[in-house]
Amino acid sequence: MTARILLVEDDALLCDMVQLILSQEGYELQIVPDGLSALELVKTWKPDLILLDVMMPHLDGIQTLQRFRELDQTMTVPILLVTARGAISDKVEGFQAGADDYIVKPFDNIELKLRIAAHLRRVELSSIQDRYTPDYTVRLPIVLSKHRSGMFQRGYRITKRIFDLLVCLIAAPFLIPILALIALAIWIDSPGAPVVFVQKRAGLNGRPFNMYKFRTMVPNAEELKLTYAHLNELTWPDFKITNDPRVTRVGRFLRRTSLDELPQLWNVLIGQMSLVGPRPTSFGADTYQLWQTERLEVLPGLTGLWQIAGRGEIDFVERVELDIEYIERQSWQLDMLILFQTVAAVISGRGAH
Repeated sequence: MTARILLVEDDALLCDMVQLILSQEGYELQIVPDGLSALELVKTWKPDLILLDVMMPHLDGIQTLQRFRELDQTMTVPILLVTARGAISDKVEGFQAGADDYIVKPFDNIELKLRIAAHLRRVELSSIQDRYTPDYTVRLPIVLSKHRSGMFQRGYRITKRIFDLLVCLIAAPFLIPILALIALAIWIDSPGAPVVFVQKRAGLNGRPFNMYKFRTMVPNAEELKLTYAHLNELTWPDFKITNDPRVTRVGRFLRRTSLDELPQLWNVLIGQMSLVGPRPTSFGADTYQLWQTERLEVLPGLTGLWQIAGRGEIDFVERVELDIEYIERQSWQLDMLILFQTVAAVISGRGAH
């Protein structure tokens, strides 16, 4: 079915450009010059996505956005604000009013097509059960009405950081003996290399940082990666092999129980990661497509939404979609749910490798 897109814009040149770009993609496009006309149109013509300029006559873009979110026809429709460069207040107000994303004028056709394609492809969190295995249910609280709920709330960011620090400091006395035992087991099972594996990962805004894990593979695992590249079960740049021959005996246990991730509490403690957020990738931001870079707008996490939806069984594109869902709907309720269900996922061993 052809996707319907509504453009609310009074700039004739911009309308002509968008119409040319989207008609080439096969979208059905309706253009209206102001918010009042748009609100009247959606009563009889339901769009799949709305492009809404912030600077509008009669009823400005933020007010129009608020009215859209009050209508049943557009309550859950992705809305992308068209803003001026540097208009931070418009973006903050827009997200608080229910916008899903923004695009800055002037934009090129590739950026516009990628943003629209990404949002049309996205799915609601409530459909995760249908997309993955029928015997694994992700039960989520009623947070779907929130849009970028925590991203621009200073209080949420501050309390989340305090919570991260408290968990790390309270857990430290109990974890230190466990960490020492794991390190000893790795050294006995596979001597000749450090027990902690350090790898560059893409962090906040794509900046690389050193992420720490217990070593679960033989010392020359990176060199052997090319040897076993033909066995890769995921789409590059992801890499996964079931029963990977590079994994040590102790490493298999650590991966199955996720104990190999414990050193990342140090990354959380020093502010490079959070307990909950998108998992940092081992490849840089230059590997991402434009729409995927949204996952880099928050601190990476020790656990995230995709870990309670399948862990290692989910491909990168699907993981990014889940990460974006988390970013745009993050809240204390969702963070706590992810933490509790991560424990369940670890105990069940689902998706671990």
